Amino acid sequence: MVKKLVGIETAGSMNVLFTDKTGTLTEGKPTVEDIITPHGSYPTLEKLKTNKALFEILYASSLDTAGQGAGIRGNSTDKALQAFFEGVSIPAVSIQSKTPFSSDKKYSAVTTKSGIKIIKGAPEKLLPACSYQLTEAGERQSFDRASAEEKFKSRAKAGQRIIAVAYEVPGEECLTFAALISLKDKIRRGTREAVARVRSAGVRVVMITGDSKETASAIAAECGILQKGAACGVLTHAELDSMTDAELKAHLPTLKVVARALPQDKTRLVRLCQEENLVVGMTGDGVNDAPSLKLADVGFSMGDGTEIAKSAGDIVILDNSFMAISKTILYGRTIFKSIRKFISFQLMMNLAACGASLLGQFVGIDNPITIIQMLWVNIIMDTLGGLAFSGEPPLDYYMLEKPKSRDEKILSRSMLGQVILTGGYTLLLCMAFLSLDFFKGIFVADGADARFLTGFYALFVFAGIFNCFNARSERMWLFSNIGKNKIFLLIMSFIAAVQIFMIYFAGEIFRCTPLAPGELLAVILIASTVIPFDMLRRILKKLK
Repeated sequence: MVKKLVGIETAGSMNVLFTDKTGTLTEGKPTVEDIITPHGSYPTLEKLKTNKALFEILYASSLDTAGQGAGIRGNSTDKALQAFFEGVSIPAVSIQSKTPFSSDKKYSAVTTKSGIKIIKGAPEKLLPACSYQLTEAGERQSFDRASAEEKFKSRAKAGQRIIAVAYEVPGEECLTFAALISLKDKIRRGTREAVARVRSAGVRVVMITGDSKETASAIAAECGILQKGAACGVLTHAELDSMTDAELKAHLPTLKVVARALPQDKTRLVRLCQEENLVVGMTGDGVNDAPSLKLADVGFSMGDGTEIAKSAGDIVILDNSFMAISKTILYGRTIFKSIRKFISFQLMMNLAACGASLLGQFVGIDNPITIIQMLWVNIIMDTLGGLAFSGEPPLDYYMLEKPKSRDEKILSRSMLGQVILTGGYTLLLCMAFLSLDFFKGIFVADGADARFLTGFYALFVFAGIFNCFNARSERMWLFSNIGKNKIFLLIMSFIAAVQIFMIYFAGEIFRCTPLAPGELLAVILIASTVIPFDMLRRILKKLK
């Protein structure tokens, strides 16, 4: 859903895209894969129930967002844990107070009525604070931190998101390690192909996530953002925070992943990229994402995101998928190219129209085109021409071109060359028709002068139709992909039909006199020479 029309065109010129992981690259529906403890693992709820102490601690930790009977809600991690315990109710476990998750602290907590504080969060935060670990018998023993960290890193490198759970008993300040919860969020179907498509368009994709460095790297490699096993191109919030703006700018060309990111990292990255004259895209769905969505050149808010994020973004991705973003880039480039095609056609025909009106007087014809005829020409050039080019199809090869720079002019050298050469040829053709006896000799019967001016009017309009075809295709084959723009063919056919109707039935209103079939055919063939001329221009340009 496009909220700001300029967002589509800007998307086609993006140099760098900062994208969230959860729900955009992945399905956004993580599930509990395994519960890892110092003495083993519990892949199912039934097996976990055999360890009563651990079962009650993890059940209580799932209540930090939803209380008993409150249903599944909260962020994706909370929902995954609540879904794991769905249908379970332990009346003996009740919550006295809650500490909501904070992106700064990277943990959430609940305190039970018995006074035990259960903390759930990033392993990097919790494992160093643990002094004990829970045994299978429900007792405590010295914490084997090295073993826990090894298990955490091995699972994280496999692309799993790891959450640590620890607890604090009343009267103690040290934590007791309970378990690591392994979550798996599947990559969306088509994400890898969409990322490759966006990268082929010259857009650098940078994944921003709250996951650990190991998990983020594994997911980025699975999506095709990062080469598998690559160590460079991945930075954490702590590393970003330790860099000056100048140091971070030096890392921007190779940056591919930001792990353990905070909302302020997004706005800083957008600002620095814009200072480097890059066109920046940003995705987001939360309240904290609104500043970066608004600051970015084009903000993609997610369909299931907050209303604040949707209001700050330029485009709402209704299905949250990365594939939709790649299509947005393609459509942005298509619109930009359609605008350029229309401008080329406009300038070619305006050059011919103005030139013929001014120079016609030097060959003894005061009004080669009357005012009423010029109104019809303007309808062709403006209204109908705009409609014809608006139906141009999005073509795959647009995604193989480099993004446009911020300061690139809409009138390119290639366009200017076509306007001057093909538009100039059209003008010369019109002046030659008005001044040379060869062309006047086509009309030799009675009323030749009236038919001659009618023939010139027809020549100008049909040259305009053929120049529409010249402006429409930038490839060597003039009719490339013409079948994908049926509205173009319909409009060109309509213009030709109306022009023929004018010649035979408009009479004095349009200063038209019926032409003989041979005369009309000759005029159309003369007008069609703009096509081989423009084809020659394309060939010379290609050779150059």
